[in-house]
Amino acid sequence: MHFLNPSAFYLLAFIPIVAFLHFLKLRRQRLIVPSVMLWLEAVEDMKANVPFQKLQNSFLLPLQILFLLIVIAGVARPALRQPGALTDQSIVIIDTSTSMLATDSGKSRLDAAKAEALKRINQLDANGNMMIMDTSPPSSNVLQAFTSDKEKLRLAVKNLSVRHGPPSLKAAFDSAQIYGNLPNTRVFFISDNCRDLPFTAQQISLHCQEIALGNSIDNVGIVRFSAARDTHQSSLYRILVVLQNFAESPRQVQVRLEIEGRWVDDETVTIEPRATKSIVFVEEDEGFDGQTISARLVNVDDDLAVDDAAYAILQPPPEWKILLVSDREQPLLTTMLETNPYVVFSQIRTEEYHGTADRDFVIFDGFVPKLPLNGNAIFLNPVVGLPFMPAQSSAQSQSVIYQNQTHPVMRNVSLLGLNVRKSLICEMPIWGIPLAETAKSPLIWLGTQIIRSELPHGNNTKKVIVFTFDPFDLDVSRFALFDRSIASAPILLAQCFEWLDAATAPIQPDVVKAGEPVKFHLDHPENVVSATLLMPDNTSKDLAIDDSTFLFTETFQIGVYSLYINGRPLGKFAVNLLDAAESDLSLGGQHQAAEGVEDGGTATVSQYEMQGVNQELWGFAAIAALLLLVVEWWFYHRNLRR
Repeated sequence: MHFLNPSAFYLLAFIPIVAFLHFLKLRRQRLIVPSVMLWLEAVEDMKANVPFQKLQNSFLLPLQILFLLIVIAGVARPALRQPGALTDQSIVIIDTSTSMLATDSGKSRLDAAKAEALKRINQLDANGNMMIMDTSPPSSNVLQAFTSDKEKLRLAVKNLSVRHGPPSLKAAFDSAQIYGNLPNTRVFFISDNCRDLPFTAQQISLHCQEIALGNSIDNVGIVRFSAARDTHQSSLYRILVVLQNFAESPRQVQVRLEIEGRWVDDETVTIEPRATKSIVFVEEDEGFDGQTISARLVNVDDDLAVDDAAYAILQPPPEWKILLVSDREQPLLTTMLETNPYVVFSQIRTEEYHGTADRDFVIFDGFVPKLPLNGNAIFLNPVVGLPFMPAQSSAQSQSVIYQNQTHPVMRNVSLLGLNVRKSLICEMPIWGIPLAETAKSPLIWLGTQIIRSELPHGNNTKKVIVFTFDPFDLDVSRFALFDRSIASAPILLAQCFEWLDAATAPIQPDVVKAGEPVKFHLDHPENVVSATLLMPDNTSKDLAIDDSTFLFTETFQIGVYSLYINGRPLGKFAVNLLDAAESDLSLGGQHQAAEGVEDGGTATVSQYEMQGVNQELWGFAAIAALLLLVVEWWFYHRNLRR
């Protein structure tokens, strides 16, 4: 409570005056009369009619002082500061990303977010409308459309649940900008991460209130996990586990490796604050094809449990049947193919090529077939260009100035600085992705071409990788011998094969991060009667597959998914968090917590503060003063009657 007219308290100076008046008695004029028998009461009063006589017990003085205090308090205008009612449109956006599962305040951050949302619902005026949104993908981020029905809004908040993976902040704020079409629309963003908001949030910043949650950074998580066969010894698996300590103190953790829930190996490591630690397990293949391997952190007490485990599917060793179409000897290329334990290749001349037959993919060396592609392919120096890539030759020496570090084909490969004396200046199609570029043109690129057909189930995809130079001609470049990184050429080639081979796998890829799509490839979709996906929480989801490829995007649960076609298992895929941004529970970069934090670490910091309302209480003071005046009048006249 505060006072709108605090200067009224200067009137408290009248209290001593009122008390002083009770000490004073007026002197009356003396008169001589024959008798005072009739005026005994006046005589008694005259006895006390001297200045500064001892104060007699009287209930009137405290009543008068209390009356004066109440009147002065009323004049000072006491008021309670209350949040203003939401009379216009309001949009509440609640973060439902993985980090909202953190329990650093004794309850989850999502529960704290729900409490904050309910506060805003309670502020909704009868003439106001509110929408509830979360940070899911745009097709499902509106949980409750604009309504003034508070019960519907509360139900939408109550039914909120976390979707594993990062938040779709851009989609949420884009939707808020579209739906909030009135100039006074207010947006409340409740999250544990108010950093790196999209540009749309900046556009509505004058009407956006950010409510930050969280007060702890105690977490250790798995940020990278992979299980692959050894390149040189296919009977061995190499399992990489990368841990990160997000706390400010060292942590000792035990990593346990399991296959189908059975213990295989473990290791205990100490991780320094804000540091990472890599562990490599080497395990013999004992018939583990198609089984699930997992890494778990045991005996770890932190604030986020979902990043304490990661999963992968152990696949049988690949066997790539490769056809090399070339009219010349390629000793460097053929050596790389022959030394790869997963490659079975054969070479034919260009005039002998009539299609891929049973090969997994084809390498065209300086040759572009007239027949349409019926499989995946690698093109080496296609001097005449491609149907989807116009090109012209250039004899000008160029160097690689950029490479795509994020694409799996470029993993552990460095081509920066590679000089090429002769290459093609080309134009990529819109579906092309550059892997290595010079100042003038992409040097290596790849892409997936969608070949459409009017026939049912006729649409198909073809993957191509294009080298716009001759990578195995040492007079053109040192690509085959480039020593910027260890064995860049054979690693790059092997990873090209892996990327091309994934197009024929029934589930591709079989390990993804939460929120990333998974594609199902079916050879005969017309024979599919039922398609069922068993989710990590043991619930089932029926899929409507009517094409040879089906894209599944609802990967919002951490764990292993199993696909059944016509009641028979087709394969598995794993979904992991593996997101350092979500595992990092720190508040660095967020607004500092405001004073008076409630709900277990909830900090409300606004760029746009909703104007509060002063509820004045002077009316109550006036009523109390009036009642007190009546009591004083009654008490005074009762004494007179005595």
